[in-house]
Amino acid sequence: MKIQLTLTRASVEGAAAELDAGVPPDRRMVVVSRANARAADTALLVGREAVQLHGAVGHADEWDIGLFTRKAMAVANEHGSAMAHRPRFARLFDGAA
Repeated sequence: MKIQLTLTRASVEGAAAELDAGVPPDRRMVVVSRANARAADTALLVGREAVQLHGAVGHADEWDIGLFTRKAMAVANEHGSAMAHRPRFARLFDGAA
């Protein structure tokens, strides 16, 4: 989980750096989609693993684990699902081949 969180931070920070540098709109779409897909996948993974590690307590409303997991499930698709974003940033690799 720590590795996935580190990769997600790097992806989001890389996207922010490219946006700050003023990349063209087509490249902007690619980096934002990459960061969005990675962040959504990581949030869901960490939430599921946290519930698994903590057992039934992860489902109890008194513990923050369940709240964070439900929030991740609600927000993960707010700007499009990870599955919808993957074809957008896959174009980067199609153009490089």
